[in-house]
Amino acid sequence: MHLSIQQRFSVWAGLSLLTVVLVTALIGVWQFSSIKQTLAEHSREVSQQQAQEYLQILARDTAAQLRIPLETALHTAQANAAVIQAVVADSTITDRRGLAIRMLEQTLTLNDDFLGAYVAFEPNAVDSSDYVHRDSLGSDSRGRFLPYVVRSSSDNFVVENLEGLEDATLDENGVRAGEYYLCSKDSLSSCVIDPYLYPIDGEQLLLTSLVAPVIENGRFIGISGIDISAAFLQSVITEVAAELYQGKGQTLLVSPRGVIVGHSQQPELIGQNLNALDNELREALIVVSEAGQSRILQQQEQFIVLSPFNMPGNEQSWVTYLAVPEADVLAAVAEQEQFLDRAQTTFISSTSLLGLLLALIGVGVVWLVARSSIQPLAEMTSLVASIAEGEGDLTQQLNIKRQDETGKLSGFLNIFIGKLRKLIQQLIPLGEDVSKLSVEGRQISEQTRSQMLQQQQLLEEMVSAVMEMAASAQQIAGNADRTSQFVSKANESSQSGAGLVQRTSESIHAVSNSVQESESAMLELEKNSEAIVSILSVIQGIAEQTNLLALNAAIEAARAGDKGRGFAVVADEVRALASRTQEATVDIHEKLSVLQQGSRQASAVMHQSGQQVTETVDLALAAESALLDIQQAIREVTEMTFQIASATEEQSAVCEDVSKNLSKISQLVDHTTEGAHQLSRVGNELDEAANSLKKQLASFHI
Repeated sequence: MHLSIQQRFSVWAGLSLLTVVLVTALIGVWQFSSIKQTLAEHSREVSQQQAQEYLQILARDTAAQLRIPLETALHTAQANAAVIQAVVADSTITDRRGLAIRMLEQTLTLNDDFLGAYVAFEPNAVDSSDYVHRDSLGSDSRGRFLPYVVRSSSDNFVVENLEGLEDATLDENGVRAGEYYLCSKDSLSSCVIDPYLYPIDGEQLLLTSLVAPVIENGRFIGISGIDISAAFLQSVITEVAAELYQGKGQTLLVSPRGVIVGHSQQPELIGQNLNALDNELREALIVVSEAGQSRILQQQEQFIVLSPFNMPGNEQSWVTYLAVPEADVLAAVAEQEQFLDRAQTTFISSTSLLGLLLALIGVGVVWLVARSSIQPLAEMTSLVASIAEGEGDLTQQLNIKRQDETGKLSGFLNIFIGKLRKLIQQLIPLGEDVSKLSVEGRQISEQTRSQMLQQQQLLEEMVSAVMEMAASAQQIAGNADRTSQFVSKANESSQSGAGLVQRTSESIHAVSNSVQESESAMLELEKNSEAIVSILSVIQGIAEQTNLLALNAAIEAARAGDKGRGFAVVADEVRALASRTQEATVDIHEKLSVLQQGSRQASAVMHQSGQQVTETVDLALAAESALLDIQQAIREVTEMTFQIASATEEQSAVCEDVSKNLSKISQLVDHTTEGAHQLSRVGNELDEAANSLKKQLASFHI
C-alpha cells in the first residue's frame, strides 16, 4: 500500500501528537503515583510514630494503674507494721492480739481492692504469752500469733491462721511456699512477692503479697502484709485492653520472676511462667525486665510496647506488654491509599480520553493544512508524468504564482524543462556519431580477438614443451638423488669395513704377540722338563741304592735271629718305600717324556701359527688400504652426483619459472581475448544503445 505525501504527513503528525499526549499522560501518571506513594509512606510513618507514642503513653499509664494499687498495698503494709511495732512496744496495752485483728479488719474495710491483710510474729514476740493463747483466734496450737483476715465470698471478714510461713519449698515458678514471710525475715526490708497459689476459705487462689517487716530494737519479730488477688490485676489488664483500639489490642503483665499475672486474650495462662509464650516474646520480656528500660517492637504484623516498672524488694522489673495489630493502627492510611488509587484511576481515564480527543483534532487540522500545501506538488507531478508517460512534449509550462517553496520549485522545474529541450536538440546529432563509432569499434575488436586466439594456441604448445623438459629434469634429479643415497650407503659400508679391518688387524697383532709369548713359555717348559728328568734320574739311583741297603740289612737281621727281628721289619719297610719311590720316578719320567713331546709339538704349531698371523696382518693392511681407496672413489662419485642433482634442480627451477611466465602470458592473452570479446559485446550494446537513443530522442517534441 502506497501512501501519498499528504497521507504520510497526516499519519506521522497524528502519531507524533498521540506520542506526545501519551508521554504527557504517562508523566502525569508517574508523578501522581510518586506523590501518592510519598504521601502514603509519609502517612504510614506518621501513623506508626503516633501509634508508638500512643502505645508508650498508654503503657506508662497502664504501668501506673498497676503500680498504684501495689504501692498502696505496700504502704499500707508498712504503716500496719509501724502500728503493730508500736502496739508491741506499749506495755500498757493488754489485748494486743485483738487490737491487731481489728486493725487488719479496718484495713480491708478501707480498701476494697485488698483480698486479705495479716500479721505474723516470731514465737512469743507479741506478748511473751503464746502458751496462754493456744488455739485462740489468730493463734496456732502453740499460741503463735498468725492472724490472716480475708474477705470471704459473701463480703464478710474471716480470720484464719497463716500456713506454711516457714516452708522453703519452691513452686514451679521458683517461689518459696513461705516467701511472704521468709523474704522480709531474710532481708529485713519490704518485699513484693511474685504471684503464688494460697488456700483461702478452702480454695486455691492466685495472689500477690506485699510485706513489710516488724522490727524492734533492730531485731526481726514479725511481718505485716497485704494480699492482692491476681483477679484484680487481671481486671485492670482487661479494662486497658478493652480501651485499646476498640478492644483489638492485647495487654499482658509479667512479674519479675517471669510469672504471668494478667493476660487479656488468654487468661488461662495466668499463673504460668514465660515458657508458655513464644520464644521472641519471652526473650523480649526477659531483656526489658532485666534492663528496666522500655522497648518498642514491630513483629508478627503487630506494634508492641514493653514498659517496665519497679517495686521495692525486686531486683528486676514488672513488665506491661501492649500489642496492637498493624492493620488496625494503619487503617486510616489504608483507607487513604484506596482513595488515592481511585483518584489515580479517574485521572488516568480522563487524561487518556482528553489526549485522544486532542490527537484527533490535531490530525484533522494537519490533514487540511497538508492538503493545501500539497496541491501545487500534485500539479507538478501531473506535468512530469505527462512528459514521462506521454509523447514527451517539452513545450509545456507550469503556471503557479505562489511565493513559498512550491512556487519556487515550479519555476525551477520550468527552467529545467527548457534546458532539457535544448540538451535533446544537441544530443540528436551526437547519437548518429555514436552509432558510426560503435560499428567501427566492433570490427576492430573482432580482429583483435582472432589474433589473441592464435597467440593463445602457440603459448599452450610452449607451456607443454617446457613442462615435459621440467619433468625430465625432475626425473634426472630424482635418479641423481637416489644414486647419491646409494653412494652414501656404500661409503658408510666401506667406512664400516675399514673399521672392522683395522680392528681385525689389531686383534691379529694381539694374537701374534700371544702366540710368541706362548712359544717362549713352551720352550721354557721343555727346559724345565729336562731338568726334572735329570732330578728324577738322581732320585731313581738313590732309590735303587736304598733298596740294596735295605736288602743287606734284612739279611743281617736274619742272621741275628730274634734280636734282629725288629730291625728286619724296619728294613722291609724301607725296602718297600724304596720300591714305591722307584716306581713313582719311573711313572713321572714317562709323563714328563709325554709332556716334553707335547710341548715340542705345541711349540712347532705356535711357530707356524705366528707365521700365519704375520701373513694375515699383511693381508689386513692391504685390505684396509683398498677400502681407503674405495672411500676416496665413493666421495668423488658422491660429489659428482651432487653436482648433477644441483644442475638438474637448477634446470627444473628454470623450467618452472619459464612455465610460470608462459602461464602468466597465457593468462594475459586470455584476459586480452576476453577483453576483446567484451569490447565486441560492448560495441554491439553501444550500437543498440545508439539506435535506442535515436528512437528516444525522436520521441520528444521540441
